[in-house]
Amino acid sequence: MIESELGNSIVLKKPDKAKIRAIWQAAGRDQVPDRWWESATAVKRYSLKPNVHHEYLSLEPAVLSTELDELKAQGFSAIEIITPWDAGTSFGGLDTKNHYRLEPETGTMEDFRRLVRTVHEKGMAIIVFGNFGYCAIDAPFFLKACDALREGSDSQEIDWFLWSDRKDAPPPVQGDKFFMVRPTHLPGAEPGTYYDSSQHEYWEPSKRARKYYWTKWANEDWASDDPDRKVFRLPQYNWSSKSFQKEVENVIRFWMETGIDGWVIDAVNWYVGCNWKVNRRYMTDVISEYGNAFVQPEGSGAFLEDPVAWITEGNYTCVQDYDMFIWWIKGSNVYRNAIDSGDPRPIEGKLRNYHDRVKEAGGTLYFCFEDPVGEEGYADDQRKYDLYLATVASLGAMCSFSGYEPSSEAAWIFIIKAAHPAFYQNSVRRVLPTNADHKYYAFIKTAADHSERILAVLNFQDSVEMVQIDCSGVSAKRFVDLRNNAVIQHNSSIEVELPAYGYRFFKVLPSKEEDKFVVTQPEKS
Repeated sequence: MIESELGNSIVLKKPDKAKIRAIWQAAGRDQVPDRWWESATAVKRYSLKPNVHHEYLSLEPAVLSTELDELKAQGFSAIEIITPWDAGTSFGGLDTKNHYRLEPETGTMEDFRRLVRTVHEKGMAIIVFGNFGYCAIDAPFFLKACDALREGSDSQEIDWFLWSDRKDAPPPVQGDKFFMVRPTHLPGAEPGTYYDSSQHEYWEPSKRARKYYWTKWANEDWASDDPDRKVFRLPQYNWSSKSFQKEVENVIRFWMETGIDGWVIDAVNWYVGCNWKVNRRYMTDVISEYGNAFVQPEGSGAFLEDPVAWITEGNYTCVQDYDMFIWWIKGSNVYRNAIDSGDPRPIEGKLRNYHDRVKEAGGTLYFCFEDPVGEEGYADDQRKYDLYLATVASLGAMCSFSGYEPSSEAAWIFIIKAAHPAFYQNSVRRVLPTNADHKYYAFIKTAADHSERILAVLNFQDSVEMVQIDCSGVSAKRFVDLRNNAVIQHNSSIEVELPAYGYRFFKVLPSKEEDKFVVTQPEKS
């Protein structure tokens, strides 16, 4: 129910075509490319409030415009706002207090609508990241539910949560591999092991309600380094509740009507009582109604379940490329492992098992670079980081960053990705043999509309290498370097010299193509 801004309760309904047109016009959504997530290069994650985990984005018009101009010049296609609404500090602000307003010190909803319009004026997209699995321990609607329960009075908010009279009660519902409640299929899910379900998901006492509420997550304040801060458990929502399902639909409509271009919905796997039908009816189908809308289930595909189901059954447009990197599992980054070992061969097998299957189902991939200068960031060797970024971007994933200022080389990678449909997320990859596949990686990318092909050659060695690529299976006249216009005439085998951890991308010109080819992208510094 919307009360905070409108002054009265209102339920938002499915929009008709006229209302959708009005939303698009007011927000400038027609300036965003159709199915923009298929061609997007990179998205930068921001918070509208100071937060050490995500870069702060000011809503002051002049500052905002300058920031977005710089971002656009660096090759970014979109921004992602982490929980723009009123929330606490857990997990960077995912513990909601009020879905229908910004925090007063942040700004107003009109400030947010101006943000959306400004982003669109720059030709970029804007999405929000939000959680419908739990709320803040001091959220007014949770406190209302506690008071009503204690007093024995009636309140719809009671039904939004899961309650028990005793701590040793069984879980509130039985989950499965997609919507999990105390899962047993995960490595370490048994008692006494790494993920001991009973130690993470249980009934927590509430003195205020005089009952137990179901919880999975403890508060995690990423902005605090105070070892003495109080730890408490966050209350889980009851996705079996019709009243709560309708509230989620209302929240999603409220934000879609600001003109945003989609959602990342956090930790859907852990929504207690959710299922495919409920997921579509109250989340993804609602988002789709507004047109040209991106939607991703954060975390989904990382828990030994088939990622394709999130596309085909869940009506999501994208999943994170978790078979290549699960950011909370140390050592899982396939790209970094390949660069560190000098052997790129594991990349291809992993792509075929997950990445390619998602694309074949009509979805796209999103790759989260958690900390460009941290553990997986190669702060000590820019060459390695450039190869890391070039590999991910050229293979066809939207790159996502927090607090990242791209180098001139990173900007060049993003700009050529945006300029060439063969690098888009919906393009097709074919591997070409080299003289040493345990050292080098070569592949042809073909645009979905067959408008162009690009040859990518990457060197995973810490030395200058002369790479031989078997092009006997490629019909072409010549290969033109995207960086400097250098031409290599087609032959059954071609040689490409690459610096240590270097890469080159070539436009593949068929025999009928004219000789001229002009590169307008910036040179590598």
